[in-house]
Amino acid sequence: MAGPFSYRLAQEIGSVFNRHGVKYLFIGKSGAVILGFPDTTQDVDLFVEKSQENGRALIGALSELGF
Repeated sequence: MAGPFSYRLAQEIGSVFNRHGVKYLFIGKSGAVILGFPDTTQDVDLFVEKSQENGRALIGALSELGF
């Protein structure tokens, strides 16, 4: 995944996170991009639920995304 954060990239991340059962929120400028603001950002700010189960789900999702 290269280039600026985009709505399409948010959809991909959300799809993979949902498939793995990750509990998360997009926050900061990445959240604004999802809401349609025209600016771009090079990173994604996420807040994930702090639990062992969610941590395991997050590892699986990030591995699928190539991290």
